[in-house]
Amino acid sequence: MSDARYGLNIGTQTIGISSIGSKEILVEKNAIAIRDEKYVIGYGNDAYEMFERTPENVEVVFPVKMGVISDLNKMQMILENLYKKLNRGKLIRGTEFLIAVPTDTTEVEKRAFHELVANSRIRPRNISVVEKSIADSIACGINPKSPKGNILVNIGADTTDISVISLGGIVMCKTINIAGNRFNELIVNAVRAKHEVLIGMKTAEALKMSLVNFDLDAPDKEMTVFGRVISTGLPRRISISSRLVTDAITEQIRIIIEDTKRVLEKTPPELASDITEEGIYLLGGSACLNNLDEFFARETRLRINVADDPANSTIRGVTKIFGNSKYDSLRYYPEEKEYN
Repeated sequence: MSDARYGLNIGTQTIGISSIGSKEILVEKNAIAIRDEKYVIGYGNDAYEMFERTPENVEVVFPVKMGVISDLNKMQMILENLYKKLNRGKLIRGTEFLIAVPTDTTEVEKRAFHELVANSRIRPRNISVVEKSIADSIACGINPKSPKGNILVNIGADTTDISVISLGGIVMCKTINIAGNRFNELIVNAVRAKHEVLIGMKTAEALKMSLVNFDLDAPDKEMTVFGRVISTGLPRRISISSRLVTDAITEQIRIIIEDTKRVLEKTPPELASDITEEGIYLLGGSACLNNLDEFFARETRLRINVADDPANSTIRGVTKIFGNSKYDSLRYYPEEKEYN
C-alpha cells in the first residue's frame, strides 16, 4: 500500500503540497482565474500568468489575504485541482494531511485551514496541523525540541512573521503587515513618481528580485521594462536603476528589523543569549533579496543565516515533520489545542 500522507502549506502568494510517499513537492501560485463570475479557466501558475493581462470579464483571485483564508470556496477549488495535479489527475481519498497554520492568528483562523481540507472532495481520514514557525525551524536544520532559543524571521507575501522558538513551542511571536507585496507597491509608486510611468505588480516583483541590493558598495545596475505613461496612456520602455528600487523599500525593511529587535528585547535572557550565539534565521521569498542578510547583520550586529530555498521553507519543513516519527509531538489536532 502506498504512503497516503500529504503535507500542505497555504500562503498568500503560493500553495505547496507534498506527497510523503513519492517525496514530490508541488508549489504553485495561490490564484484562480474566473470568467463571467462563474467559469473557472485556470488555477495556480496558469491563473497567475493571466494576472494583469485579462479582459474585463475575467478576474484573477488570490483567496488568501494577510495569511488568512478570505474566500473558502475558491481556495478549496485551487487545493483540489493542485492535489489532483500532484497525483497525476487522481483525487485520492482516505489520506492523511499535515497542514502548516499561521502562528500569530486566532483559533478560528487556524481552524479554517483544517476545515478547508476536511470539507473538500479529498475527504481525508486524518488531519493534523503544525505551527508554520516550527516547520520553518525544521527546514533550517534547527532542532525545535531543543531547549536552546532560536529566532526566525519569515518575510512572506503579505506578512512577516517573527518567532522565537524553544522546547518545541513558540515562546514569542509577532506578525507585521509588511512583506513582499508591500515592497512591490512601493516600487510601483517610486517608478510613478520618478518617471511618471505606471508599471504592473508583476513588473515590480521582477524589478525587486533583480535589482534590489543592500550592498553599500555595489555598482548601480539598470533593468529595462515597459510601462504606461500616465499623461498619455501610451506604452513606454524605461530603464529603472537598482538604487531607485532599493531606496523604495529600505525604510520598510528597517521597520521589520526594528520589530525583530523589539521581540529580542522581550525574549527571556537565557534564550536571548542562545540567539546571540546562533544568530537570526531569514526565510520567505524576500530573504532572497541581494545582500539582505548583510543589511540585517549591520543593523542587528548578529549573525544572519539564510535558509536554503527560503521561499519554500515551510512546505519543506512540513514534509520533514510528517516523514519522521521523531517529530510526531510537534503535530496536534486543532480541537485539542488551547490558545491564550
